[in-house]
Amino acid sequence: MNKRRVEGKARGRKTKKPTGDHRRLMVNSMEDRLASPHLERLAKNLIAYLEKSGMTKPEFAESIGMSGSQFRYIRSRAANPSIEMLAKISAKLKTPLYELLEDCQLGHRRNLSAKQMTRNLSIIVKRKYAESGLDKEQFAKIIGVSLPQLYLMLRGDSNPSLLIVVELARRLGIGMWELLGVEPTQDEKLITR
Repeated sequence: MNKRRVEGKARGRKTKKPTGDHRRLMVNSMEDRLASPHLERLAKNLIAYLEKSGMTKPEFAESIGMSGSQFRYIRSRAANPSIEMLAKISAKLKTPLYELLEDCQLGHRRNLSAKQMTRNLSIIVKRKYAESGLDKEQFAKIIGVSLPQLYLMLRGDSNPSLLIVVELARRLGIGMWELLGVEPTQDEKLITR
């Protein structure tokens, strides 16, 4: 077989899209640390849990449902985990998510599953969209998401990363925990079944 034909075959191959846990973690380069107090607190808390556990880093990572490299990226603040991944970590550590991300005790906050947080996010986004009087494309631009992302949010099928949730809440004019249903909104109580 000649060289051209081999190169042509290699170029024609399709690469597999990441699936499963690979899609739940948004990773930047190791030099590009994400500036977020929530990610900083998460990293510090995970390191403290690791030290308390007496496990190796790979053992601890596996115990909280992630790979060693995912754990390394979170510890170094080069990752932006999704709400689903954060809820999974929270459940495995038996620690409410808000305690992992902030130095805050329970108070009036609720410990919700990823599904419940996603449902509440959907309810709030639907309500804010209806109140806006804008079409979907205009609303998506204002809240800083793509039109397909907006459709996923409205259907309750999104799994946004932590920093997307923080920015979305800021653009909607509410707190992150209100957007996720962890704290009740000012004007109504959300169903969190």
